Amino acid sequence: MDLRLIALLPLALASAVLAQQSTEFPTNQKFIIQLTSSQFASGFGEYLVPPLLKAFEKTGMVYAYDSEADFAATIETGADVGKWYEADDAADVAKVWLYERFVTVGLSPAEIDIEPHGKLTPSFSVTVRLVTPDQDRVDELNCLIALATRELAARYRAKGHFWVNGSGCARK
Repeated sequence: MDLRLIALLPLALASAVLAQQSTEFPTNQKFIIQLTSSQFASGFGEYLVPPLLKAFEKTGMVYAYDSEADFAATIETGADVGKWYEADDAADVAKVWLYERFVTVGLSPAEIDIEPHGKLTPSFSVTVRLVTPDQDRVDELNCLIALATRELAARYRAKGHFWVNGSGCARK
């Protein structure tokens, strides 16, 4: 009896994740990751592709290692130059310098031009924002990518854009 429960656990966990997806989300469809020319040329794609690929595979989509993809996934990241914020009550200082960092994950049908004028314009996307003392933390970046992808799967529709609070990705 215990063996059957253990065998069913992965199925139950997978069902819970898939249950949080939009009914319109293209589960089991093939996708590619489309980087911008600047992401590719700068080498930044080496930081973006692994966590994005991992996050999309958890949604049930299948990475297309050929040109037969149904969808193109995109990612855009950035941060502002920072500004002073009022410190919380526990801090010994009145103000702290923080950055607003964002990650946008998009999904579009593969046949659509999603960079028509040098600006990414996916059919559907989710932007996650995080206020952080260090806009270069890789662990926060990976968490924001995973969160944006989960939210994209949960809220997916043919067109649109959502903003999500990424404070859960802040370093502890």
